Amino acid sequence: MITEEKVQAPLVDPTGQALSQLVATARADAVFGQPVVSGDTTIISCSEIAIGMGMGSGSGPVDEKGNPTGGGSGGGGGARGRPVAAIVITKEGVHVEPIFDLTKIVLASLTTGAFILLWIGRLSFMKRSARGPSLSKLRRSIGS
Repeated sequence: MITEEKVQAPLVDPTGQALSQLVATARADAVFGQPVVSGDTTIISCSEIAIGMGMGSGSGPVDEKGNPTGGGSGGGGGARGRPVAAIVITKEGVHVEPIFDLTKIVLASLTTGAFILLWIGRLSFMKRSARGPSLSKLRRSIGS
């Protein structure tokens, strides 16, 4: 006998779905590359993986009938990866060769230099009274 039964589709939980994809992404294969063999040398690349997620919600006032009139929700995420090292395996042994990101080093140096120049400029243009007594005034007060 065939009965007409309403089959409810399983509810899709977007949070659970996103977290399961996150766990699937954060695995050893994402960090360590496939070994590359050339003669007696094996090289394994190592990466840094960063993953971020954010979610939000909202609400609003209720009308005179008791129905909510506001709303809102949202979510987002992102991931990035960058190479950080290479593991080199030879007959002599195993060593790690770091991979430097020259762009980050230069940008950090420029930012630090600009910050130092800004403060040197601010200190040199301050009024003498705001900086405190001069060295000659200090010597006179100590000598007296």
